[in-house]
This record gives sequence, C-alpha cells and structure tokens, in this order.
Amino acid sequence: MTELSRFQKDVEVAATALEMRAENEDAKEEAIHLYRKFGSTKQEPLRLAAALRGYFLEEGVEEEERAHYGAYLKKRIRPAVERLILEDEWEKIEKLYGNEWFGEQELEVFLKLAEEWRRPAALMGLLHLKKANYGFKEKKFEL
Repeated sequence: MTELSRFQKDVEVAATALEMRAENEDAKEEAIHLYRKFGSTKQEPLRLAAALRGYFLEEGVEEEERAHYGAYLKKRIRPAVERLILEDEWEKIEKLYGNEWFGEQELEVFLKLAEEWRRPAALMGLLHLKKANYGFKEKKFEL
C-alpha cells in the first residue's frame, strides 16, 4: 500500500485542527477565519486544508473568496483530490471534476490511489466518472 506523504499527513493534521476550531464558530466566523488563514499562512499543508474547507463551505463565503480558493485548488489539483480521496468525499471530487480541473490521466491516478487507500465511496464515484466520460477500453484476446 502506498504510504501517505509527509505533506498529506501535515494536511490531515491541519484539516483536523480547522474542523475542531469550526465547532466553536458560526458559519460566517469560520469563513472569515479560514480566509484570513488562507491568505496569511506560508505553510502549504495549512493553506491547502483551508482552501478545501473554505471552497466547500455552504454559507458565509463570498464569491470572490471562493474564486481565490478555486484558483489555488486548480493549481494544486493532485494534492487536493488526494486529500478528498482520503476523506472519502466523492461529491467534492465530482465538483472539482465538473470544473474541468483534471482529466483522464489524473483520473487514472486517482482511481489507483482510491483503490490502494481502500476508500470505497471515492473509488465508486471515480469509476462512475470514468465510465460516463471515457468508458473502459476492452481488451481483445485471440485464441
């Protein structure tokens, strides 16, 4: 099984810390805190965790802030989707794919990771995306 990179482990710690802090805040306060953290930190794992959380917040995030999160995530699509695979967050992965931020080659890599990391929801969702958009190449065997 593929070991998690140190970066992904750091993102996990940052995401957990942000979730714990959010438990004590309302949606608007959380959105403000996340955007400040996103804009001020130089630590990439914390920045990625803040961008993912902020981008997918339902309320409290201004469209301009969401656009900044999106621009950041688009440039770092692989670590972002890896994080979502680890969280088994299929719906969020589908939204990023819907933005056309990754294609068939990246999808193949993400499928392998979801399988290796044993994340069933992510794996099933990614398989569905592959089938709907690219199909499966049939191998021909001759006798």
